[in-house]
Amino acid sequence: MVSKPNKMEKDSLLLTEFVSGLHQGRLLVMGDVHGQYEKMLNVLTLCEYRPAVDRLILLGDYVDRGPDSRRVVWEVMRLVELGAIALYGNHEDLMRQALRNRKNGYLNPVELEQWFANGGEITLDSYRTHASELDAHLAFFADLPRWTEVEGYLCVHAGIRPGRKIEKQLPRDLIWIREEYIEGYRGPQDVVTGHTPVQYLRRFASFEDVEDSTKPLIREHKYFLDTGAAWHGPLTVMDLLSGEYWQA
Repeated sequence: MVSKPNKMEKDSLLLTEFVSGLHQGRLLVMGDVHGQYEKMLNVLTLCEYRPAVDRLILLGDYVDRGPDSRRVVWEVMRLVELGAIALYGNHEDLMRQALRNRKNGYLNPVELEQWFANGGEITLDSYRTHASELDAHLAFFADLPRWTEVEGYLCVHAGIRPGRKIEKQLPRDLIWIREEYIEGYRGPQDVVTGHTPVQYLRRFASFEDVEDSTKPLIREHKYFLDTGAAWHGPLTVMDLLSGEYWQA
């Protein structure tokens, strides 16, 4: 005789199936957006992102260089509410530093010039008639993590300094490091980054053979997912578990 499950047991089975379904979803990671709002919406549509099933990690640099930084930030905030993890990038840091004293009527000219030199002026333009939204967006940036680890993958905006555990990394390195990570890191953990566009990698001797700079690159446990959305290239989302990727 087979006993039938009672209501509590049925509810438990349904919950188990639901949780199991979550773990069967994809592990999606998005490269640097840089104010490219339409590309962001398009690539999320192409990959058919399902917040209830898929995990989504955004690698930072939502602002600067592109025309719609303000709208991109609202979309990032919405995605975080749906369960995504958004990391802190160096361009969010540049923006925060440049505007940190604005309520006191003072903008440090050196910090402002550095931000503008990295595409900040077009970001500021996107807030011209929406200045009241700046407080919420800057507060959102301040709470963003600099790294996350999922399924054994370490996701961070810029990279890590070789030979140091993630807990011992300098906060600045996590959003700014470049040469030391690109040339010096060899694993063993897989590290997933944005920050350095694939086309920029050709400047390094060990990456001179890169043929298609519009595609994400995986080499020596390093995943490079910034495919140049800020420089007329595509915006990339990759499923780390399958290696499949989508671009817009």
